[in-house]
Amino acid sequence: MPPESIAFVALGVVSATQVIHLSFRSCSSTIDAQNHTCLQGHAISPPRIQRRELHDYFYTTSAVEMENAIMQYKFNSEGDAALVFGSQALGTVPLYRIALFHRGVDHFYTANENERSNVVKNLGHKDEGIVGYIYPSAVCCSVPFYRLYNPRMDDHFYTANKSEKSIAAQTLGCVTEGIAGYVLPV
Repeated sequence: MPPESIAFVALGVVSATQVIHLSFRSCSSTIDAQNHTCLQGHAISPPRIQRRELHDYFYTTSAVEMENAIMQYKFNSEGDAALVFGSQALGTVPLYRIALFHRGVDHFYTANENERSNVVKNLGHKDEGIVGYIYPSAVCCSVPFYRLYNPRMDDHFYTANKSEKSIAAQTLGCVTEGIAGYVLPV
């Protein structure tokens, strides 16, 4: 399937009012020994949501799941997170969601199959499946999707915004756990 025919979805709420047009620049990058041109077209830019009293951030590519989280569980929008693929695309890997049960629920996201297996099989947490597809390493037009952890709140936080990452580390006490993968900027 050529890159031009692959649609992007974003982590979060799907709303007709949130469709934006992206103009990605063309550039070369090696993916499976092929030149890759960044997709041009429409993408959905939904908000990241959080339920403060649970200290839990939630990301999904399912409109139904997102609406349920907002309506039934009273999650609130915090703005855009990142753009990901809704189905497997050239050079991408699954982004898994795992519900961690420590002092409450913490939704944990990883593109690392070994990390996912360890957290589910050895630590007994709940695998909630694939929420999208991201790049495992930097490619044309992609940006890091940072993973941070707040030990005081027992909560993971994800952002593609470098300034937001720095603010979370400096003011909220978050510890940077590295890069979960690479996504497209909103």
